[in-house]
Amino acid sequence: MRILVVSAMFPPNVLGGAEISAFNLSSWLLKQGHEIGVLTAAKSREEEKFGELVDGMRIWSIYMPRPYPIYKQGRVDETYLKPLWHLQDHLDPRNGRIVGRVLDEFKPEFCNVHYLTGIGHNVLQEFAKRDLPMMYVMPDLALSCLRLTMFVDGKTCETQCGVCKLSAGVKRRGILSMRRIGFCSPSRANLERNAEFQPLKQFPTAHILNANKYPTPTVQRVESEAVRFVYAGRLHEAKGIDCLLEAAEGLVDRWPFTFTIVGGGGHEPALRKRFGHHPWISFTGHVPLQEAINHIATSDVLCIPSIWLENSPGVVIQALGVGVPVIGSNFGGIPELVEHDETGLLLPPGDVQAWRDGLEKVLSDRDTLRRYQANAMGRAGEFDQDYLGAKYLKFIDEIRNFRGHASQ
Repeated sequence: MRILVVSAMFPPNVLGGAEISAFNLSSWLLKQGHEIGVLTAAKSREEEKFGELVDGMRIWSIYMPRPYPIYKQGRVDETYLKPLWHLQDHLDPRNGRIVGRVLDEFKPEFCNVHYLTGIGHNVLQEFAKRDLPMMYVMPDLALSCLRLTMFVDGKTCETQCGVCKLSAGVKRRGILSMRRIGFCSPSRANLERNAEFQPLKQFPTAHILNANKYPTPTVQRVESEAVRFVYAGRLHEAKGIDCLLEAAEGLVDRWPFTFTIVGGGGHEPALRKRFGHHPWISFTGHVPLQEAINHIATSDVLCIPSIWLENSPGVVIQALGVGVPVIGSNFGGIPELVEHDETGLLLPPGDVQAWRDGLEKVLSDRDTLRRYQANAMGRAGEFDQDYLGAKYLKFIDEIRNFRGHASQ
């Protein structure tokens, strides 16, 4: 089957987990004998590619008509350009013409959409004109929220604001133009949240974990008198790291432990200023994926204290796959991965005392910690790439055989 993968970001240009997942599924499909093309956004005119063969995939890397490339989102000084950027992402007719040319050159039989922000939310009509079946993978809440998160000013949005309603309307028109489209998310919570604002229930839907294959750790965990906690991910206020470290501060006089904060982001300076003086905390900054996995593998517990609706955090899967239990927020997609008091603990997001109690539970009872570690190792088979890839192929067949939604 000839499959076109659409992802505005795609390795080697990586900012987050969505593009890594897009690459992993594409690579797996290629190994199964499918012909893969990729449409992605270039960082500059000099980086453009037009059907060039790279590692067995045909790559169309195109500099899209925007004031700045998607890779600079959130990192531009000219903030007045942001509204123009989003207007072009929703309405610029050149988006459709660019995508249409790629479709006519590659002539796919099926399309996987992973990340449309940066390619254009007004391009689905080009797929509809050609009656192309599509799997729309949802790594976030982009179908419902311009920010992708439905999280503003430190709290989760209960409903859409006016701007997000307008944005969702453009996306809804594209969805309803398609005859054969299906929606997939690695998190059931994310799928259900998007379905509150988009007509997803008129089409096939599936909850399938990302078919990722992570690098094997190059180091081994050794016994330690101090419990080694680790956080790995983007440093943003929505991640709840302040709550986690404040909870830990109240335990330093009673138990030996360390915290390693792996990752970078806009909240890093504030975290370093508030907590960086503690000798039991170390900040690594942004590190390569292999180094991040090594930090997880040599720790005793991974902490994911998010206060927003996480989808399906890859770091949780990485941790469980190497026998590292997880203490996570009982919110979003995290409870779908962590079994409370079996492979870790689930705690209320943002509750400092509850997190302090949870940390102390594993600090005070090493037998419980060892039980969590053994149970975590037993989950590794659930994240096998071949197992998950087969589930994606089955869903792709379901979409191809779908006869269309009720209004068509």
